[in-house]
Amino acid sequence: MCVDTKLPQMASHIWITVILSIVAVQVSCQSQGNIRLVDNGYEGLVLDIDDTIPEQHCNQILNGIKNVLSEFSKQLFNATGRRVSIRDVTIVLPRSWQTTNSQTCAIWGPLTTSAIPTPANIHVSTPHPVFHTRPWVQQSQGCGQPGDYIQLGADLLRASTNDSHLKTAQLLLAEWAKFRWGIFEEQGYEGDVVYPATFRHPSTSEIKPNSCKPAGSKAPFCKTEDHIPEAPNKHNTLCQGKSAWDVIMNSADFKNNRNSPSNNTEALVPNIKFVQAGAPNIILLVEDTAVMNLQRRWLFIRKAVRRVVAYDIPDGAYVGVVVFNSVARSTASLSKMDQVTDVRQRIGSSMPRNPSHIPEKHKCLLCGLQEALRTLDSGSTSSEGATIILITTGSGATPKEEMDEMIHLATERRLHIEVILYPATDMTSNHGLEKLITATHGSVLTVMDEGVGNDSKVTMMVSLMDALLSTIWRLNTPSKDKPSRVVHSQAYQGSLVSKAKGSFIIDDSFAPDAKFSIYYYDLNHVGNTIQLTTPSGKVMSSINMQEEDGDANVIFMNIPMAERGKWHYTVENRADSHQGLVIQVTSHESSSKQITIRSWTSQINNSSKSPVIIYAEIKNGMLPILNARVVAKLQRLGTGLSGNKYAPVYVDLYDSGNGDPDITEGDGVYTRYLPYLAHSTEEVVDYELTITAHDNNGKATTPINNILTRNPRIYHTQEKTCCGSSIQYEHVMSLNSFQRSEVHGVIGIISYADKLDTTPPSRILDLKSLFNLSSYELTLRWTAPGDDYDWGRVHHYEAVLANSWKDALAFEGEVVSGMPVPEPVGSEQITTTLVELYGQIIYINVRAFDEAGNHGGESNIVSVWVPRPPTTAPPPTSPLPLMPSSSLKQGYDQEVTQPIRIAGFNFEDMAVIVGSVAGFLFVVAIIATFCFLHVARRQRQEKNKDKKESSRHAIIKASSTIVIDKDESQDSADSAVKNVEALSKEDYPPSSNPSWSPSHLLQEHERRFSVNSLVSRDLGEISESMTPYENLQEPYPDVTLTGTHSYPSSQASSTPHSDPPAYQPSYAADTFTAYPYNYDHEYSNEELPPYSSQAPLRSRMASQSSQLSAYQRPLIEAQSGQIPTSYPNMLARPRITSMASQCSTPYGNEVFIAPSDLAQPQEIHILPNGMPKYTSDLPGYIHQPSQMYANVATDGNTSTPPLPNKTKVPPPVAPKPMMGNRVPVEGNIEPTRRNITQV
Repeated sequence: MCVDTKLPQMASHIWITVILSIVAVQVSCQSQGNIRLVDNGYEGLVLDIDDTIPEQHCNQILNGIKNVLSEFSKQLFNATGRRVSIRDVTIVLPRSWQTTNSQTCAIWGPLTTSAIPTPANIHVSTPHPVFHTRPWVQQSQGCGQPGDYIQLGADLLRASTNDSHLKTAQLLLAEWAKFRWGIFEEQGYEGDVVYPATFRHPSTSEIKPNSCKPAGSKAPFCKTEDHIPEAPNKHNTLCQGKSAWDVIMNSADFKNNRNSPSNNTEALVPNIKFVQAGAPNIILLVEDTAVMNLQRRWLFIRKAVRRVVAYDIPDGAYVGVVVFNSVARSTASLSKMDQVTDVRQRIGSSMPRNPSHIPEKHKCLLCGLQEALRTLDSGSTSSEGATIILITTGSGATPKEEMDEMIHLATERRLHIEVILYPATDMTSNHGLEKLITATHGSVLTVMDEGVGNDSKVTMMVSLMDALLSTIWRLNTPSKDKPSRVVHSQAYQGSLVSKAKGSFIIDDSFAPDAKFSIYYYDLNHVGNTIQLTTPSGKVMSSINMQEEDGDANVIFMNIPMAERGKWHYTVENRADSHQGLVIQVTSHESSSKQITIRSWTSQINNSSKSPVIIYAEIKNGMLPILNARVVAKLQRLGTGLSGNKYAPVYVDLYDSGNGDPDITEGDGVYTRYLPYLAHSTEEVVDYELTITAHDNNGKATTPINNILTRNPRIYHTQEKTCCGSSIQYEHVMSLNSFQRSEVHGVIGIISYADKLDTTPPSRILDLKSLFNLSSYELTLRWTAPGDDYDWGRVHHYEAVLANSWKDALAFEGEVVSGMPVPEPVGSEQITTTLVELYGQIIYINVRAFDEAGNHGGESNIVSVWVPRPPTTAPPPTSPLPLMPSSSLKQGYDQEVTQPIRIAGFNFEDMAVIVGSVAGFLFVVAIIATFCFLHVARRQRQEKNKDKKESSRHAIIKASSTIVIDKDESQDSADSAVKNVEALSKEDYPPSSNPSWSPSHLLQEHERRFSVNSLVSRDLGEISESMTPYENLQEPYPDVTLTGTHSYPSSQASSTPHSDPPAYQPSYAADTFTAYPYNYDHEYSNEELPPYSSQAPLRSRMASQSSQLSAYQRPLIEAQSGQIPTSYPNMLARPRITSMASQCSTPYGNEVFIAPSDLAQPQEIHILPNGMPKYTSDLPGYIHQPSQMYANVATDGNTSTPPLPNKTKVPPPVAPKPMMGNRVPVEGNIEPTRRNITQV
């Protein structure tokens, strides 16, 4: 076939691609190769039943198949105008079904046991996650191209009523039209942006369902007179508006008046034959000529055959060996493989030790095929469907007479021929086996020539083994009988001393056991170190696990119950520089989880310039794998001028659903156009195509099939039809890490230079439109195609707005301006334009152009209903969003009013502007508030600092205790500061007592709570300051002078000062225990600071008490112990707190501080009930209320109302130790005065 393309940035070229071989049973265009239409009847239709279907349903399913196929043949005959019906069908039964039991599985026709090499056209399987039991077709190619297969659920066939069989036959007929003739669904899908469920009818502009229903016909597809080309469904898009009937009549079955209407009035009754898969029959047909004697090629053949026969061919298979040159002979008769006898060793060693010297040009391939058939006939099983593995150099063309005879023999016996080109050189392109391979649904695998001097590299031997393993794996055998798969294969070049290090992954899709193998050219190339590390990090010693097979040049280790995850290995590599080691890991597929790759190419037509498309289907059992990374590798055969292999070409495949080339997203089929491959010759160049798939760094998922058992008769009414632009799955699950490879085969490419570039970009088939009813703007979106199909970057785009669908298809209409700059292939393109065609349906078509002016095909034509603008001011309404043009519903009719527009802005624009401004103002307000608070805080701090510098400081606490400790570093942070007027040092000489007795402590306690310590010498000032607070019921603050005095130079103190002795606790600080009592008290007797007695001050204050007010007098009387009972709360003081430093100056000066207006009243309790009696442990200290707290008789003239109880939550304090843990303080140690901590 011819395909045009060009070289990037240089002269253009035309390249011709010829498919020389296609993978056996995995080629889409050959999936129907077994179906033949002869005299208006289809023959060769194959239907298989999945191995997972229970045998107990055998009779129900077989009866259902019989009834459905009979009805299907009648409906097909009527739908095609008496042109075709079904003549015969072959049903392939599962191997596990026992057909001898008539009660569970009774068949009514002959049963043939054979290995079926061709794929089934209809699969009877378990329910699909989306379509359930409803029949559906996987379609991977374009309009007029056949589908891949039909699948339906087994439960649908178990129904026992004729109505159910009739409905199933109707559904099957609809899918048959897609499968056989390449039409698509003529309906839309809810939520599909490309193929919507509704559209506007072109004649009435009314919203109608996007579907085609033939009038007065039982056919599931529309005839020409019923067809609506404007409907945006999948069929109209891919077939450019042609009716389904036109596509059918243009197919190979009916083109040029083939199979005209039959004279028969009744349809054919299908003749059903039963086939049960039997044990495979395999013949190894090996070329034995002089060319095999070069560079140890024959030695490698013998080792590869032994490896495959001894380890890979499943038990129960029959194997024979035939060699040929000018004549052919059998070296091993057909024998059944088992693990009991020595048959594997005998067959594996049956190859001649030395090749013949007969020239290659004298070989007789026909002789070898005839001898292979005689070997098959000598066996005890049928030779029909046998597999022949042909190992040949491929050099030299086969005479036409011999080729025709081989094709006749192969097709008559339904043989399946796999070809391995060994070694693949530049001359292998002339092997002339294309017709034979195509006729037998075979494939071509290659082994690259890697000869070095008189030897060949060990990698060449391993490649031959892998090719043989691949052909064995493709046999139609149950999963439990499949040979092992290659999990990991890596070649390591030899050197003086090196380590071969690598890793591999064992995932859940493999069986529990695995095999680790090391292939070598010479045994001495493998060192003593072979180490395996499990995914959990355990190092496995391989000394007792190694097995060696010198006949296959392999050392292997079986790993039972291999741990899932990533393994690591280290092997000592002692190979020479021109040799090396090959490390492989193999494992069997799991019976329940099988990740498989199926590859094919588009159909070849040598008279057409259609490009070649690569397809790869990645599935987990019967379910597709989504979001996988799939790469096609194109390896040119032969070597370059330097003697090295050509660099491979890698092509990423995608399941994008953009329509060209990928039809449906989510079906697990990954596609891409074959790229341009430049050559220096105009001859055919062979490439081997290999497909690799992996989990895409954990992104791969697969649908969950959680279908529950339901009544099979109602299945067809509840399930979705296949398929829109994508398949939507309700539930998916992530897959563990995996990697698979599949060798597709060899393709031949002819490339020659030409001055003209005739390769166009691909079609745009995912065009979507959004229309804004507010601004009358049309937004178009699509996926960027390539310059040459889906390769490169287009030059520019063009789009038209047309009044009719036909004008848009002809690309006639108003040209859209402002098209976007082309993006790389696969990117999304977006453009917006203003529409001024009002009151009508407009149609849009977009296509891409390359630099040479070639344009791609027409895109899917989208339609948009444009209402007329309102003539009067509409009432305020909420704005409508962007409207999908092809999925209009009643809410998007032309009567919908437009939103409010202000000064040329619509509501959306105004909302954005207002929101932006409001957000900006909000941020500014936050910043301004923060700055204001920060500045205010700084000002307060500066003000307080100035007050501290200009005044003396006092520690003020409403409820406090003195913490005494010898450790100077243990400062308290809880203190209070208040500016007071300092008293002179003469009135209050400092105390010099180094230690304090308990009686002194009690006296100091009483003094601290007396008035004499809180008043100044000027009683007049006290009287004035106390007047506003006569009714205040808050306790007075405890005042202690700090050591931050500042005296003017004229008042500087001349008398040295020293700190008063601190109260030294008689316990260790590190023995504190939790304080178990409530903190609802003011002071206890032991919480007093050690101050000396102030008797002179008492007498002085007593003499002046007569001059005090009624409120001040009790303060003076309290100092002398004469406090009246009418003033029980006179010592309430305001709680003013601030920070204070540790005292360093005398504490002889104390003043009375007047309470503030904000002071809180607090009742003073004589002694709380929960107060611990720590003071009882002190000698001479009697635990009882002091005189100042004692109740005294009142004179009756004064009365103070009772104060309400007010609960306050104190801050947390350090716990106090038990008395038993207190340690006495030595008398010669100067106690340290600490600052005050609130209790």
